[in-house]
Amino acid sequence: MMNTVALRRRGPRQRLRDAARLWRLGRRDPRLGWLLLDNLITTLGASFTLIALPFLVMRLTGHALDLGLTATLEALPSLAFLFAFRGFLDRADPARVLWCCRALYVAINAALAATTWFGLITIELIYLLALIGGLVWAVAYPAGRACFGLYIRKGLLPAGNAVFAVASSLATMALPMLAGSLILSADGERGLAIAFAIDVVCVAASLPLIAAVRRRGPVRRRMTDARDDDAAEVVDQIAVAAPASAIPRSYYLYLLSSTVLVFGPVQILLPVLLVQRHDTRYLWIYLAQFAGIFAAAGLSAPGVPPSMAAVLRKIVLCWVVAAFAYGLLAWGAYTAAQPWWPLSSALLAFGLLAGASNYYGIQSLSWLQRSADARRMGREMTWFSAATMGAMPLATLATGAMIDRLHWAQTAQALAWSILGVALLALLHLPSLRQNKAPGTRVPGAA
Repeated sequence: MMNTVALRRRGPRQRLRDAARLWRLGRRDPRLGWLLLDNLITTLGASFTLIALPFLVMRLTGHALDLGLTATLEALPSLAFLFAFRGFLDRADPARVLWCCRALYVAINAALAATTWFGLITIELIYLLALIGGLVWAVAYPAGRACFGLYIRKGLLPAGNAVFAVASSLATMALPMLAGSLILSADGERGLAIAFAIDVVCVAASLPLIAAVRRRGPVRRRMTDARDDDAAEVVDQIAVAAPASAIPRSYYLYLLSSTVLVFGPVQILLPVLLVQRHDTRYLWIYLAQFAGIFAAAGLSAPGVPPSMAAVLRKIVLCWVVAAFAYGLLAWGAYTAAQPWWPLSSALLAFGLLAGASNYYGIQSLSWLQRSADARRMGREMTWFSAATMGAMPLATLATGAMIDRLHWAQTAQALAWSILGVALLALLHLPSLRQNKAPGTRVPGAA
């Protein structure tokens, strides 16, 4: 297992050799390519719904509160799934669960497209479909992460997650423009219905890819799905001898802090800034974010350290970068009279926030997928989902309340100081983890 010092000393030639090795592994094992293509297709479809649904809600009611309630209904079921069914994915095949969830998505989006096309859609029906979709997503998101951790070789996980981040960011930056053009150029709700239908087609196209991944079987076998061959027999013996180890809950506390305090507020701060500035030049922020994400993916692709303490130190470093970025945003807001500084500071700040967020996300998820016991992969991914996506409504609601009370500049300043305070607490906590053996260093059933 490569240690942290070795990771720092890798030169350009070693990185090229590692990249070539990963490429050869990827060509021999098509599961990574199938899952990457699945991610790209579903991201394409989701981008259309991401634009079409707010348009539909605002056309029906004209109230932003209805849009906020719709987003909340989609996200809150993740927390309920954590407490009610957290062991479900440990007993089930995550690839099969993901396939079933995608099939349900096809039905939900088809209903949304049909009712919109024929003028039968209502805000109550949107609430209902959002709640059902949120319940399905609460299962699909951790199932997809568990599937990636079980069906992909450990050496490919950091690079695969990095490619995921770049592909998703590119789609998030470019595809909404295409979707918005389609919606604005169509008459009435027909364009919205077509956007939902595109999402239906994309999700349906991903079903054969998930089925192909499942037919190849997992790389890391659990006791419940091991086959009767010599390798699986050895895995079973190891699994019986060693009890399944859980990832310390303090790890998820760091992820929760990252979501609620550090990176989640961007979901509200950015659109509010765009509305306040009312300047098309600020749309360059999306390009700055993509540049930050691309840089973060390149830094994360070579690998992750084996110990939890080393990964958490990287997360705290990302917090410090985020605090600096929020400080830049506050400074730029206070100097709004300057002709060039507010825009420049916003581009730099949001680029840093995007880069730090994705570097933290790739490192934390890759380490978790590598270190989690194969028999607890579903449970750990459920905790991950709740601490990240499931906690996002807490971040957006809290940030919105802060902006209403403190205004935008003071909110950015308060976030910067709060993040530095939490980072200081983390630095006091991290030394207690250095003497502990990293969970999953020797994972039963690992490939």
